[in-house]
Amino acid sequence: MIRNMQILFVVISFLVYQPLASGVEEAEGGQHQKGEAGHAAEASEAREVHLTPAQRKLLAVQTVAVPRGRADNIVTAPAEVHYVPDRVAEVGPLLKGKFTRLAVDLGDQVEKGQLLASLNSVELARIRSRLNSLKARKEAATAEYQREKQLRSENFTSEEEFLDAKAAYLEITAEYDSIREQLEVFGSDSSGADSSLAQYALRSPIKGRIERIDARLGQTLGSSDTPFTVADTSVVWVMLQVAETDIGRVSVGDEVQVFSKSVADRFHTGEVSWISNELDEQTRTIPVRVVLESPNGDLRPNTYAKARVMTQSAESLPLVPHDAVQTIGDESVVFVPGEEEGAYKAVSVALGKEANDWIEIKSGISANTEVVSVGAFDLMSAITASGRSAAHGH
Repeated sequence: MIRNMQILFVVISFLVYQPLASGVEEAEGGQHQKGEAGHAAEASEAREVHLTPAQRKLLAVQTVAVPRGRADNIVTAPAEVHYVPDRVAEVGPLLKGKFTRLAVDLGDQVEKGQLLASLNSVELARIRSRLNSLKARKEAATAEYQREKQLRSENFTSEEEFLDAKAAYLEITAEYDSIREQLEVFGSDSSGADSSLAQYALRSPIKGRIERIDARLGQTLGSSDTPFTVADTSVVWVMLQVAETDIGRVSVGDEVQVFSKSVADRFHTGEVSWISNELDEQTRTIPVRVVLESPNGDLRPNTYAKARVMTQSAESLPLVPHDAVQTIGDESVVFVPGEEEGAYKAVSVALGKEANDWIEIKSGISANTEVVSVGAFDLMSAITASGRSAAHGH
């Protein structure tokens, strides 16, 4: 609290002693004159704050796009962040092998097919050796079949000899193809030509980030072991537990704000994409899914969150967070970004109902307008302090 007040004092001091453009013009002879246009410009500038880069770092102002709804018709629910099923992979060998090389580290970003680790597998060596043997036999059987086929067409061999050659060719080919497909399932090079027959390359099946490594060099891993977790958390599922009494007000497409405990003062915005038909008998809640983009990875799977569903109705109005509304003189205002970076302008608004930490806006701004959700009080204080400083100067 003391640190916040210190920061506010510093910012206000910057703004007071670095005044904004006031529309004041200096006339010839060193005298200052103000016309009606000058007064209008001064009044307009008095409602706008221009933060320097240093001030922006101190305040860390945040904005949010204004949703629509009714303040007294917001549904709140506990939530939990989950991986998207096809964006996470538990990776391990499909054959028994000894861990010989680690190719990645925790936190590494990997592409689909990128090498994670190498193993030595006796079983893989046997399969590759068998494949190489079958390859030689297949080539011989193919040549013999083609020769018998040519001879049969010229009546130089019997039907029985031709059919025997054909059967041998088909049998060898089927076995060869079966083992080659088996190696492909294992994610292994068919021949091992670029390495030893026993070397097993463990590769990532998806693009993502290394979230877990649970293996040591020299450790023997089996087909049931999954020592690596690779995940793409740029998109996550947030599963809400909506009370049975509230579910009738929730619809697919409703806007949802998700507040994560690991990210203070900010929320992620998404839409309801699925509502379960099944009631959880223990919690008496109904699962509701929201798909959220999290490009910075700040929504962490398996963490808890709080969600607000902005339910829709014919009387829906723009809604702003409670802290976004400030008072200057006798006017209620919200701050919107200006045309320049670091510029914020106070806009007068008419207020409606207030509930659930949200306030309805009857006029002044429309839905989807970007308004300051964090730092509005500091901007208001800077404007009022600048006004007092200007008054003392006259």
